[in-house]
Amino acid sequence: MKFMKWQSLLVVMIVLAGILSACGSSNQGNEKKPAENNGNKQATEQDSGKKVTISVATNVVGEQAKVLQAIADNFMKENPTIKVDFSAPGKDYENMMKIKMASNDLPDVFSTHGWAKLRYGQYLADLKDEAWVATLDEAIKPAVTDDAGKVYVLPMDQDKSGIVYNKDVLEKYNIAIPQTYAQLMEAAETITKESGGAVAPFHMGGSDNWPVGQYFDYFANPLYISAAQNQSAQLLDGSFDWSNWDQFAEMFADLHKKGYLNKDVLTAKYNDDAKALAEGKTAFLFYGAYAIEEAKKINPELHAGFMPIPSIVEGDTPTFVGGEKTTWGVSKDSKNIEAAKKFVAYFAKPENAQLVAVSNALPSGIKGTAVDAGDLSTYYEQYKDIRVLPYFDRVFLPNGMWDVMCKNGQDLISGGITVKQFSENMEKEYNRLRAAAVK
Repeated sequence: MKFMKWQSLLVVMIVLAGILSACGSSNQGNEKKPAENNGNKQATEQDSGKKVTISVATNVVGEQAKVLQAIADNFMKENPTIKVDFSAPGKDYENMMKIKMASNDLPDVFSTHGWAKLRYGQYLADLKDEAWVATLDEAIKPAVTDDAGKVYVLPMDQDKSGIVYNKDVLEKYNIAIPQTYAQLMEAAETITKESGGAVAPFHMGGSDNWPVGQYFDYFANPLYISAAQNQSAQLLDGSFDWSNWDQFAEMFADLHKKGYLNKDVLTAKYNDDAKALAEGKTAFLFYGAYAIEEAKKINPELHAGFMPIPSIVEGDTPTFVGGEKTTWGVSKDSKNIEAAKKFVAYFAKPENAQLVAVSNALPSGIKGTAVDAGDLSTYYEQYKDIRVLPYFDRVFLPNGMWDVMCKNGQDLISGGITVKQFSENMEKEYNRLRAAAVK
């Protein structure tokens, strides 16, 4: 009996093997046809009607990341054969992407956080043939395209960052909008003294690292770049005298020494900055208008304003920093490149681009997309003629210097290094990374 059972089982297994073999042969034949018909050598699972998964990663955090996630969820509902593996790792994003670039294992779709051309350009597929390219706003085109016509990413909005402030705090202490850095420091001194330390003139989520870098990226332009006589050429050709950084490092150290920063600067996070603004515990934040939107989630009655970055050099004028903000690029080596492009195109729809731009309270990167920035619209109109310069590190520092700037800023105010050591570290890493880039 046992022999008969095993014999029967063996027959069943042989039959199943034959069926599976036939199915496998049939599927292979079907999978070849789409590639032969459309000339695409990299046929994807989607070509055969099967479900594919695309990896999507963004540097965006907070409420803005939730908006991107919500749009991605809607995309999956409308495209059931495409699953989106969405990731928003926050402060770990840049290091994660460096590892992935080194191993050539980038996500199918990823944000370029200001570095579409300079850092990620060689890894990105050219999107020039996508239908949405014709709808790109002229103002953002130079940041995401090149002279050869390559389109690197979809820009859903356009960065225009300055300083946000709590209007009630400024009114309480009779502070006028500062036009120069000296006036900004005078305002900080007034607020510190008259509030008895209860209000921090500047709030910085230093434990998140990047808010520290924001200070240097903001004020490097007025210190070194925006004035008529500037040091842009020296920074570009490598001849910059890094002892000049001593002044900059000292300016930042003074914020901490004089009590102008929140006492918990080294343990606070970015979310704490928005909370402090919402609760009237700080006057100024070194962020774009998106920080106001974050704060209004906590206090809808917040009265906040937006101003340019004050000048530093005598005779110069205030400026903004800007360029690309929220973007999606497609890896040129994606195994599901058509699905990835379809995902990006979904975000280019006016209604979706609008959601992203509104979440950041910024102008859209898509023409004809109306963005109601609420009270902020008044400021955008008021300052429409103010110069918008690229972020300092994106133009004048080699790839990798952002982390150096952030970490050394943290170390400076924690007492781990001196002003001189900060400058020396910047020079050392600047030269090393420039040399590596040439190789």
